[in-house]
Amino acid sequence: MLALISFLAGAVNQYFYPGADFPKSDIPFIFLSLFLLFYWYYLDAIEQSYRRSVFLNIGVILIAALAMPYYFFRSRGFKKGLIATIGFFALIVLFSYVTLGGQYATYYGLQT
Repeated sequence: MLALISFLAGAVNQYFYPGADFPKSDIPFIFLSLFLLFYWYYLDAIEQSYRRSVFLNIGVILIAALAMPYYFFRSRGFKKGLIATIGFFALIVLFSYVTLGGQYATYYGLQT
């Protein structure tokens, strides 16, 4: 689902705001992505039997790049937490490329 959102974000941004660094159309995609991230975190915490704190819940929404690695290490231990953190940042990079793919698809799709 996040891959689809990333692709659509790139396509919509290229179509409506070509060349903009932070287009207005990013805002709904950011909120949708944060909702999905929080929902996954909520379900994963239940599966891991990890008791979530209010501050961690807020952190996942406001500063996910710091809160998610903290959660991974606390809920899984060092080795599995490190693997989950590397996977998390790898997904961020991957979704950045998917967004770029949506931009290119729209750019070249409009050329024909």
